[in-house]
Amino acid sequence: MEGYNLLMIIYDGKSQIDGNPIVAIVTGIDTKSNNSKTGHMPQIWILNKTVHPIEALRTGQDVSVCGNCPHRPQKLGNLALKKDSRSCYVNTMSFNAIFRSYLKGNYDTVDLESASEILKDMHVRLGAYGDPAAVPIEVWDGLLSKCVSTGYTHQWRTCDPRYAEYCMASCDSDTDVEDAVKKGYRVFFVQNHKTIDDALKTVGDTKLAWCPASKEKGKVTTCSKCMACSGTRSKLHSNITILKH
Repeated sequence: MEGYNLLMIIYDGKSQIDGNPIVAIVTGIDTKSNNSKTGHMPQIWILNKTVHPIEALRTGQDVSVCGNCPHRPQKLGNLALKKDSRSCYVNTMSFNAIFRSYLKGNYDTVDLESASEILKDMHVRLGAYGDPAAVPIEVWDGLLSKCVSTGYTHQWRTCDPRYAEYCMASCDSDTDVEDAVKKGYRVFFVQNHKTIDDALKTVGDTKLAWCPASKEKGKVTTCSKCMACSGTRSKLHSNITILKH
């Protein structure tokens, strides 16, 4: 869209998780992604506004954007970034670069109507870092009205149930799956097994479909082509599973 930097701030306000200041930033609109699983998709990063993301991890202030995610650091201080403390898949180098660029003023703040027009007909990834439930649901309503998207939330037990429209419930146990389905979510279940043969095909009455972009299914497609993890607005009924990596 002429006149706009294609690195956009689409939310600057309070976290819906703890009320602290956060920003949501869109990148990758006109550049290719290096992520072989997702493929090319504009990415939305949700970051603490006033705290460097590494410092947030070390001090626990990442709760503003990650909430109760079990993959946050289990130890604070210098131990926070160790593999035995933090199981999050997001490489810290990626959100460090986004935050540094934000501090330099490289991003335009774009109103939701204009941003939705820029993203029209695109496939968008919510929460390349951070939980979409940290951002007001009204932002997603406005931003995503003309595009399709994928998203995941670990806040599904406590957040506004309307997030189910845009987000899969991130589940780490059988109980999570059962409870999330009862709340009206489609689920994305990460199973702690080494092979597909050991993993569950169903949880109670909930059937599970394997992620076709996963390593165990041979990466036969990418997220940007599949788009199954799009919450309830996709009208799909499948619940997706993958092995823990």
